[in-house]
Amino acid sequence: MANPMTDQERIQLKKYRFDASLNHSVCVAKLLDESFLKDYLKKLAETLGAPNEKVAASIFIKRYAFIAVMALYAMTAWNKKLNVSLENVEMELPVQGENWLPSLTLVDSAVEELDASENRSEWRDHILKDLFAKNIYPIIAQMEKTVRISKLILWENIAIYIFWLYESEWKDSENANVRDDFRYLLLEAEGQLFGDYHLNPLHKYFTEKTYVEERDEEIRIRKTCCFTYQLPAGKRCKTCPCTHLAKDGRCHDGESICGAVQRFA
Repeated sequence: MANPMTDQERIQLKKYRFDASLNHSVCVAKLLDESFLKDYLKKLAETLGAPNEKVAASIFIKRYAFIAVMALYAMTAWNKKLNVSLENVEMELPVQGENWLPSLTLVDSAVEELDASENRSEWRDHILKDLFAKNIYPIIAQMEKTVRISKLILWENIAIYIFWLYESEWKDSENANVRDDFRYLLLEAEGQLFGDYHLNPLHKYFTEKTYVEERDEEIRIRKTCCFTYQLPAGKRCKTCPCTHLAKDGRCHDGESICGAVQRFA
């Protein structure tokens, strides 16, 4: 049975870019229409100052990854399920000249709590399938089809924020669900929960962290480049795999799939 989200729950999700009321937004289900998506990514590229729609698609998925953060937060912290059907999710549109860190909202923000009589493992599978196979995968597949961007890049854009949630946000958590859910997500969840896959698409990105001397910290270097460096600021992520492959601030391979992705694939 679904119940309204509490004020405290709304406050907790606000940290992960949840906004109960957005005035300037788009229903993400519209992005499954190829014509709409082409126009959307063209406008997004212009607004962000991105050189092309491929870069815009990657940045979009990095921002959209917070739908996974919110859904997993509710699952692990509250034992509750958010309605993340594509028709129920809206995302804030970008504004020219601003750093686009969009909020997301749920048209129906009611949550369903795990019943004491339910098997949590089965309940968790339903949540993961609704989130990944029915929401994120269709968007990623449509992005790949429309602008020819590698799914490997887009899935890693999702994965890094999931790692951040469980490893950093819940670093000192004593909630038993944190370790159990994170392990299951990476090592045990079957590929079909994520879409048209035999294998779990997140598992390959969870590698050992490497000590980076210039930053004096342990960092999990990405397997793929997300193209953030091609935005006007020209900055690379600290986890970028191409830092040592770069030439004059740009990857050797230009706009093609970079060498890091080719080796990984």
